Amino acid sequence: MRPWRISNLLLISLTVFIVVSVSVAFRKPKLSNARGGMVKTGNIKRPEEHLSGNLGFMGLSGHHAKAIIGCVLFAAAAAFFGLMKSRGDVGSGDVGSRDKVSGGRKKVIRKKRLEADSTEFNLVPVEGSLRLSGRKLKLFTQLTTSALGNGLISVIFRRAKFDYFRTVHLSEEPTYYPHPGTFEGPKATPEEPHRIDLETYIPGAIARSSTDFSYFSISDFYNAYRKKSTTPEDVTEWVITKVNESKIIQPPLCAVTQMDEESVRKVPYQTRCGTTFLGEERVEEDCTIAAKLRKAGAIIIGLTNMHELGMSVFGYNIHPCHGMPRNPYNPDHYTGGSSSGSAAAVAAGLVPVAIGTDGGGSVRIPSALCGAVGLKPTFGRVSFGGNEVSCHSVVHAGPICTNVLDTALVYALLAGPDPRDPFTINQPRISLLEYDRQNLKGLKIGIDWAFLQDASPEVQKACEKTISDLATLYGAEVKGICIPELQELRIAHTMVIYTEMRENFGEHIEGNLNKLNPENQTVMKLAEDVTARDYIGANKQRTRAMHFFEEIFNEVDVIITPACGQIAPKIEPGDETYGCNDLSTSLQIAKYMLFGNLTGLPGLVVPIAYHNGLPIGLQISGKWWQEDLVLAVGKFVEKTLPKKEEPQIFFKNETLVA
Repeated sequence: MRPWRISNLLLISLTVFIVVSVSVAFRKPKLSNARGGMVKTGNIKRPEEHLSGNLGFMGLSGHHAKAIIGCVLFAAAAAFFGLMKSRGDVGSGDVGSRDKVSGGRKKVIRKKRLEADSTEFNLVPVEGSLRLSGRKLKLFTQLTTSALGNGLISVIFRRAKFDYFRTVHLSEEPTYYPHPGTFEGPKATPEEPHRIDLETYIPGAIARSSTDFSYFSISDFYNAYRKKSTTPEDVTEWVITKVNESKIIQPPLCAVTQMDEESVRKVPYQTRCGTTFLGEERVEEDCTIAAKLRKAGAIIIGLTNMHELGMSVFGYNIHPCHGMPRNPYNPDHYTGGSSSGSAAAVAAGLVPVAIGTDGGGSVRIPSALCGAVGLKPTFGRVSFGGNEVSCHSVVHAGPICTNVLDTALVYALLAGPDPRDPFTINQPRISLLEYDRQNLKGLKIGIDWAFLQDASPEVQKACEKTISDLATLYGAEVKGICIPELQELRIAHTMVIYTEMRENFGEHIEGNLNKLNPENQTVMKLAEDVTARDYIGANKQRTRAMHFFEEIFNEVDVIITPACGQIAPKIEPGDETYGCNDLSTSLQIAKYMLFGNLTGLPGLVVPIAYHNGLPIGLQISGKWWQEDLVLAVGKFVEKTLPKKEEPQIFFKNETLVA
């Protein structure tokens, strides 16, 4: 019998069962006493009815309603599985699974060591993905986390091609941390991470147009303090006032949650990581990043909002204690995530600098969608000492600022060896030598044109114009390249981050799964399907990817791509209540981010244009440890933007003299 017919029979039989259940449900419920008689229930509820009484409808008691909903979900699952079977998409997905055409076993693909199968662009969209939000998302999550959910999760896992590494044989050794190890030049030490006089990079008073919009920079604050035209106390009072205002405007900005990214520990805050159940105790010691900022004289205003556990590129948060972060350029649109509050606070003018963490674009995505500048340094460049680390082999910490110079200054301040983080110990001395470039002559920019053209038309057009300007105005040489195995790289990143997040948050989530937003509940269930074979295969793919990029950087100095594949998506009805699950848009936003996280390459995003009032960003990626060159190119990219547009939500600091 064909699978879809089986599904129809299941639906018919379950419908009959539901009708019978409904007819029974309208009978007066009774309880038998210990002596065999009948006792009227009256207003007394059984424990089960008390817990599920809100499920009652059409005069049904809670337990009948619950049973019927379960039947409906089971019927839906049966129909879904039947449909997937009929399309040949359900199976074990492992090497030993049956081939849907020949009936034989799938052939294991053996790939040549450190050699790409093809130089063709191979990134493909996920077929058949639907956008779910509101009650549809809630019901879907109830299904995926129910007793029937394992089967559905397995179907989703395989339709997303997450079982890829069960069908290939890679002979490379796995790379579990993308630390390049070797470098040229002197080694940095905790006592002397650099020999840079940062004050020499701070310009004097900057002439400002009375009509054009611009942000205040670190230099503006520095010069104002030196001239005593304002004080840190005045600025702090202003920021606190404006943060409070940002919480009562409609809609609220929801950028700062506790007067930095919330997952960065600093005294005396509670680091909830965007959840309702973490961070019950206040931290007692600054993390290394916070300590360095304080030592340099920074005033830490508070903790910013973030996507729950940092597990989405949208940046939303549905919990009332955090609120939905809004994009200052249009509050009806997403900020991007997961460092959503950090980017929103910078873009809205509340602070000149914020810190984010980046496991899959979480510094660079919100920076790009909110019109800020964001840097993800080389893996192991900036310490995670004292921080909550969610995905230890792909996560990086970096600054979000309003301009490239501020980003360079904060990077130089934060980078360097730290005994609290062993991955930072072996790194070259921090330098801004390349940042001092006066032009881009002799510099080769690599462009994977097929990859670039996979973005939306407005993003593609803006990036192509900027690339042309870098060549014609500043002397850069543009060279075509191919980044191989992007599809495999995307799957590898997913397997790594799912595994590490599940492992690092596992003990906290046990017993708290239903407290997560619906999207994250499904992600955590998907993570349970990742096997050791998937994880090892993904890290073998990391070895291949790092080799491919090393070869590319033998031909070019930097790689330029769009920052995101589209502008900031709109916040749809129902998103504020339950969030959203939109795999297609997520991949479109994050597609240019993931290779940097898996391989540990540094990446900088800079705003280059606007479309319908929303920012478009460009990304510069460089070789390991070459942040100064990446920042240098970013400095010239910044110059190609004629002028910055003012966000709809913006707080101008009246304490500074313009």
